Amino acid sequence: MKREPEPLTDDTSPPVDGAAASQTSEDEDVETLRNELAELAQKADEYLRLAQRSQADFINYRRRVEEERSLQIQNASLAYLQRLLPVLDDFERAMASASPAELESSWGKGIQLVERNLRALVAADDVQRIMAEGAEFDPREHEAVARQASSDVAEGRVLHVVRPGYRKGDRVIRPAQVVVSAGPAS
Repeated sequence: MKREPEPLTDDTSPPVDGAAASQTSEDEDVETLRNELAELAQKADEYLRLAQRSQADFINYRRRVEEERSLQIQNASLAYLQRLLPVLDDFERAMASASPAELESSWGKGIQLVERNLRALVAADDVQRIMAEGAEFDPREHEAVARQASSDVAEGRVLHVVRPGYRKGDRVIRPAQVVVSAGPAS
């Protein structure tokens, strides 16, 4: 019977189990990879949050710019109307002071046509006249220019409109200038 030669061993080093050493090395590599993966996942979450915040900031910025633009357009429209209303007042005064014969002339009819067109232009912008005569005095809509005693109109009510006021929607463009009743003279 033939005998197999014994493997040569180095007596100075302890016997090493190759599978155990390989397993330890693989465990360390797996742990390192898990740590790197966790760091990368954390960075990815951070970048995602940053992108979402940037997107929300941009949406808010765009909404704010559109609101500001809308407000600027509205303010420009109101400024235009504020400059136009005195012209409308002048036309009303001219027509009120004209005689019936003057209003029937071609000149008078032309003035009436211009006044109607101007009123239509203002009405197309959704501008309404503030009805003040006989109403309770409201400092948001009326500007008191005088107080006058009156036995016919209760105290605190508008007695007479000096200059008409106008509003667009809920916003007062120009308050009505009014004379307010002080009640019966005592």
